[in-house]
Amino acid sequence: MESYKIRFKFQKINEFKYLSHLETVRLLVMAARRAKIPIKYSEGFNPNPKLNFSFPVPVGLGSFAEYADMDVYEKIDLSKFIADLNKNLGKGMEILDALFHKEKLPSLMADISIIKYVFRLSFDDKSFLEEYKSEIESMVKETCSVWMYEFAEPETDADIVYLNLFGYTKLLNNNKIFKFNDFLINLKILSSNKNVGIMDFFKKEAYVIRSNILKTPMCIV
Repeated sequence: MESYKIRFKFQKINEFKYLSHLETVRLLVMAARRAKIPIKYSEGFNPNPKLNFSFPVPVGLGSFAEYADMDVYEKIDLSKFIADLNKNLGKGMEILDALFHKEKLPSLMADISIIKYVFRLSFDDKSFLEEYKSEIESMVKETCSVWMYEFAEPETDADIVYLNLFGYTKLLNNNKIFKFNDFLINLKILSSNKNVGIMDFFKKEAYVIRSNILKTPMCIV
């Protein structure tokens, strides 16, 4: 039987961010069945849907960049694939994009090297911002698990600062694996001491590395 592989991107936010990885898998499989997606199954006594995911996010962390590869036995219309799945999912867990790929690609878990996280911070007094940045720099250096980070100050909201942080998911070059929950605990302690509010945090994107350039998993299909 001929096989086609679909790589798709989806978000998992709002109440769906509290689902475990296994619950997320079950929800997507149930949605695919209800939408009558021709998903392929493995052979043997306990057949499982051929569905492979990127790294699971910690429970409670919203994500706008979850990825999965699904094997199907018919070449279906991808706009219908997205629409039909979204009808059977809830608002907050939606398919954002989908592409076919025939080229043999590494698994998402093996290929993704960097994940971008965003922290939305609130400052009552921005005169402490430079001191806060210095503390973050020390924290980042100590972890040895951050590829890069940057602060952004939106023009529309004078009290808000965004911390964009790119963490390693694998060992590449004398680095450690970024552990989100550990970093968040330390960030909460630092922010509390500096009277900085952590208003929100989420996973923004995931990246593979090609010729020393970061690319999203959809860009290499």
